[in-house]
Amino acid sequence: MHALGHFKTITHHKLLVMQYCFRVGLIRQGLMHDMSKYSWTEFRVGAKYYTGTRSPNAAEREELGYSTAWLHHKGRNKHHLEYWIDYGGRDMQLMGHPMPTRYMVELCLDRIAACRVYHGKNYTDKDPLDYLEHSRDSKMMHPQTHAQVVEILTMLAEKGEKETLRYIRKVVLKNPVKLYVNLPPKDGDPGEKDPTFVLPEQLKKLATQLPTPFYLYDQAGIENACRQVQEAFSWNSGHRQFFPVKATPTAGILKLLRAQGQGVVCSSAAELVLCKKCGFTPEEILFLPNFPRDEDLAAAKEVGCMPVLDGAELADRFYAAGLLGDTVGLRVTPKESFRFGLTEVATDGIKFGVPEDQLPDTVRHLKELGVQHIGLHAYLSGNTLEPGYYPAVAELLCRLGKQVSSVLPVAYLNLSGGIGIGYRPGEQAPDLHSLGNAVHQVLETAYPDGNYPALYTELGRYVTGPHGVLVTKVTQIKHAARNYAGVDASAADLMRPMMYGAYHHISVSGKEGANDRTQWDVVGAVCENTDKFAQKRLLPELEPGDILVIHDAGAHGHSMGYNYGGRLRCGEYLWTEDETAVPLRRKETTEDYLSTQVFE
Repeated sequence: MHALGHFKTITHHKLLVMQYCFRVGLIRQGLMHDMSKYSWTEFRVGAKYYTGTRSPNAAEREELGYSTAWLHHKGRNKHHLEYWIDYGGRDMQLMGHPMPTRYMVELCLDRIAACRVYHGKNYTDKDPLDYLEHSRDSKMMHPQTHAQVVEILTMLAEKGEKETLRYIRKVVLKNPVKLYVNLPPKDGDPGEKDPTFVLPEQLKKLATQLPTPFYLYDQAGIENACRQVQEAFSWNSGHRQFFPVKATPTAGILKLLRAQGQGVVCSSAAELVLCKKCGFTPEEILFLPNFPRDEDLAAAKEVGCMPVLDGAELADRFYAAGLLGDTVGLRVTPKESFRFGLTEVATDGIKFGVPEDQLPDTVRHLKELGVQHIGLHAYLSGNTLEPGYYPAVAELLCRLGKQVSSVLPVAYLNLSGGIGIGYRPGEQAPDLHSLGNAVHQVLETAYPDGNYPALYTELGRYVTGPHGVLVTKVTQIKHAARNYAGVDASAADLMRPMMYGAYHHISVSGKEGANDRTQWDVVGAVCENTDKFAQKRLLPELEPGDILVIHDAGAHGHSMGYNYGGRLRCGEYLWTEDETAVPLRRKETTEDYLSTQVFE
């Protein structure tokens, strides 16, 4: 018996987990963590099989074929994935169910502590992730929980313990993910996101008629999103929504948005010319370039626009180009880290905007150049799901507006974009109407007389992101170190996963209700190992010819494509209310690829 050694080991582990729990705010869980290990049922096993280098439960399991201590432990500790294994799904089979966020976090902290105890001086921040990847048990974990754990342990491996614990405390636990459950399906697979706007049988037919891959956008969804934006800020008589062209620079989409009353934000000559051809007038175009070229300024003058300065030094360049009119916008970057709720955005090193301490002098200089009114603009976070972001931006702009209004009156406050969408199952975009009401309260406080400036928004991802999908076909299956499903799409069509490691949900058309799932890497044909739409993603059994739907690709999808490796970008189509796929952009050809080359 090694009772003392075992006692020291489990206590060391418990104290480590308790410290971690306290640091992230899980006080009760820290105090109660692993208390069952001190019961006689578990302690006697630990004392008998103790080595100090591995779990005693494993040794008992090797001798008996099972572990009595583990059977006792897993049913009393909710931070173990085995606690959440129960019957469910279409066929009521044993399967993993989603763990509440607080227990998912405790699982991660438990794994970190265990690796520290057993690895000792050889421990690295990558060890917990390595353990997860090589653990057979993790395959039983619910996909939603698995994705959360992978995210946290990957951050630990890449950014270290301090940053990871801070992220857990301020982001993960303050924004618990809404769980989806493994109930018998009614209208589709419960492990999927909401069904797409096109039915599986319709997709199958389209995939035989159109060259895959292709983008498909939902007209009804985009129009409804436009209405939501208008309604959320209707209390502000001067509200205007400007769609960032870079999100989806497709003529048919831009025309659709204009018909819904939206303007556009342009940053280059090409975008300006595109919007002019789509019918946008100068009053409907915000021109906000970043380190613009002379040809960008020339195009802005020719097309006409509402100018926004991204730097104090641009005032003279805009004036020389004849772009300064009665009203000029200023994109501002706060002097110190920007906070909203418990989230902090560092502003040091950001290349965008007029620094806050340069704002007064810039406004005075604009007045000298003949400007009569200014607008204030701030964009400080991308794809945030935190409801406090827009109200915080409004407070910032109101504060800055009060500081400079004695020099030039403030015509508008531009909240810009940054409102995210739910890329992962269970994630939800912030309620736009609630955001609108919160911003309204901020302006009422800042301007009690009700005479507040016009409000501008630049919601791009929110408007088109959820309403576009990339449809691709499985071309090849490869079983090697992992299970690889090669598809005819690549990073040339959707770069976000390669560039950012961004998550896009993937469903297999016609197999949405399948319960038997295997880990797959869904990969493209670009000769870079990072050309992967998903890694170790739990998907139904795949075979050549399967149609995959990559969700939430309606913004920053096709627009970020490229031709590396001679890959040609795919076509785009609009799914109309009469269930017709209307062409918006044809697929690129080899002739397009060669058209700019000089062969002589």
